[in-house]
Amino acid sequence: MNGTKKSLRLVSVLASLVLFSALLAGCSKTEEYPTWKLSDTVTASFSDNGKYGYILKIEGSGAIPDYASEHDTPWDGRAGRITSIEFGDGIVSVGDNAFVGCAALDYVILPSSVTEIGTHSFYEDTSVYAYSEVEAKDGTTVYVYSENQPSAGGDFWHFRNDGTPTVWESLKVLFIGNSFTYYNDMPQLFGQIASGAGELVEVHSIVHGSYTLEKYADPNDVAAPTDDVTMQGCGQIVDQTLRASDDYDVVILQEQSTRPVTNYNSFVESARTLKEKIGETQKDCEVYLYATWGFPAGLDSTYATIPDLEAAIRQAYKNAAAEIGASVSNVGEAFTAIYTQHSEIGLYNADGRHPTYVGSYLAACVHLATILDCDPRTTTFTGELSEDDAKLMQNVAYEAVFGS
Repeated sequence: MNGTKKSLRLVSVLASLVLFSALLAGCSKTEEYPTWKLSDTVTASFSDNGKYGYILKIEGSGAIPDYASEHDTPWDGRAGRITSIEFGDGIVSVGDNAFVGCAALDYVILPSSVTEIGTHSFYEDTSVYAYSEVEAKDGTTVYVYSENQPSAGGDFWHFRNDGTPTVWESLKVLFIGNSFTYYNDMPQLFGQIASGAGELVEVHSIVHGSYTLEKYADPNDVAAPTDDVTMQGCGQIVDQTLRASDDYDVVILQEQSTRPVTNYNSFVESARTLKEKIGETQKDCEVYLYATWGFPAGLDSTYATIPDLEAAIRQAYKNAAAEIGASVSNVGEAFTAIYTQHSEIGLYNADGRHPTYVGSYLAACVHLATILDCDPRTTTFTGELSEDDAKLMQNVAYEAVFGS
């Protein structure tokens, strides 16, 4: 009897093992990547992008056909997972609705053989780059390759230093802040680092020591009288500057040192007022809050360490940005990374508050990565820094913005 039970138990265990093996085999089955014949001379195929998505390869010669809608394409149902399309040199045109469902495509690069794209060939947010003039039936902007910056206007693109395609256009940037911004002329450093990375920026700044966003938000702000003459205040200058033109692409607002944690309500309301004014006067402008750093002179019984103070400042900027609908450039986070991991680097001047040149360089790198979505490690500009120190600042800025 015992022998029979043992035999039955063994059979049961073996059956379980067979079932488990079958389940494992089913789970490990690799996804099939189909190939489609789009016409007699054009084929399409999927391959793995390594990130649970697809690379779509179009090969052959001739036209990619028209489709009545995105749901009539062979890749319907999986179009949202297509992250790049590789077009063969023989492709001459792209049909209607061919890739309009590919919402994950940031951009496509068309070969020089393509001369025409149809109506809704691509998703509306996909940038279309080409090596020659291309007719777009629905008026989609098609950027034409130019290795050097064009001397005249037009729709052109080039490769960044990191190999990413981007449009040749000048980004007009305005910094509004106090001494944390103007020390070492950080806005100019930002422009030089951007230029070294192949970016075009036009940089402006309105800066004054100890100024708060509350003063900058006040159009009636005037400077202290000198010899009975009332000088124009920076609040007036900000108001006049924003009303004098409507083409700023980015405005960066920097509050006075620890004010985001010591007077949060004034900080957020002033930032809101400035953002509203920017929205009223600029056609299409992004607003960033410049989250600054913890510093030795700011420590007290509430914030006993520099990382603690910086974390509180960063959180205040994050909260304010969420309240007013702005973005944040987390310079302070990069400062803390250097302070805690590379204590040999001097980020602070003798006053224990303001940045040294290396600190301003780091700040500019973070702004570059945040605002332009540009890898600061690709810049050729090192300024007054050694190559090693410049590379360290670039790497830390990259990690703070994009992650390691």
